Amino acid sequence: MRHLAHIFTELTEGLAAGGSLLLLTDYDGTLTPLVADPEEAWLLREVRDDLRLLAQSPLVCLGILSGRSLGDLRARVGIRGPIYAGCHGLELEGPGFSFRHPEAEGQRESIRVLACSLNGRLSRFKGARVEPKGLSVAVHYRNVAPDSVEWLLLELEQALCEQRGVFKALPGKKAVEILPRVQWSKGECALWILDRLTPALRWPLRALYVGDDRTDEPAFDALAGKAITARVGPGRALSAAAYRLRDVAAVHRLLSALAAEVGDRRRQP
Repeated sequence: MRHLAHIFTELTEGLAAGGSLLLLTDYDGTLTPLVADPEEAWLLREVRDDLRLLAQSPLVCLGILSGRSLGDLRARVGIRGPIYAGCHGLELEGPGFSFRHPEAEGQRESIRVLACSLNGRLSRFKGARVEPKGLSVAVHYRNVAPDSVEWLLLELEQALCEQRGVFKALPGKKAVEILPRVQWSKGECALWILDRLTPALRWPLRALYVGDDRTDEPAFDALAGKAITARVGPGRALSAAAYRLRDVAAVHRLLSALAAEVGDRRRQP
C-alpha cells in the first residue's frame, strides 16, 4: 500500500499544478491476472470503465503495451481513445497515427513459417501452445508437465539456433516470446510514445509505466528519470522499476483512484 500511495501522490501533484498524465501499462499480469489459458484473460467491467474514463479525459493520455497482437489487444480492452501497442511495441495505433516497425514488418512471412515449424516440433509436449501473432510468436508452457519443460526449452533453443540469429527470444512468465532481431523493445516503444506526445501535453507532465514481467524491464530502464515505474508482483525478482505494486488488485485500486481524481477535476468549474 505504501508504494501505491506514493505513486498516486506523485501523479496527482502534477494534476494539481495544472499538468497532465501519461499512463502506460502492460496487459497480462498487470491489468488482468495471469491465467492458465491466455484466451481467458479478460478485463473486469469496472476496470474497463476506469480505463475508458481515463482515456476520455483531456488531462490523460493512456497507452497499453502488450506482447499480444495489436488486434487481440484492442479487442480485449475494447475502448476507444488509448494508444495500443502490440507485439512488444512493434506495432502501434493511436489517435491520428499508426506505426509498424519496418524491419519487423519485412520479416512477417519468416515469422509465419517459424510459427508453423515450432507447432510441429513442439507438438509432442502435452500442454504446449504456439501462438502466432503476426510480428512475433509466443510459446506457452504453463500447462506443460514440470519434468518436460527443460526439454521443451532445449528443443526451442535448437530451433532458434537453426535460424542463424534472425530471431531473438524473450523469456517471460511460463512463456517465451520470439521476435525479429531488431533494435526495438517496450523501452524504445515507450520512449517513442513519450517523445511524440510530450509537445501536445500540458505541463507539468507526470508519466507512469506499470508492468509485471522481464519483458517490461527494458521500459523500466529506458524511462528512468523520465517516468514513474512500477513492477507488479512480490519483490523477489530484481527490477529496474522504482516502485512495487503487490498484485493486479493494487493496479486496479490505483486506476480507480486516478479515474475518480480525474473525474473530480473535470467537474470543477
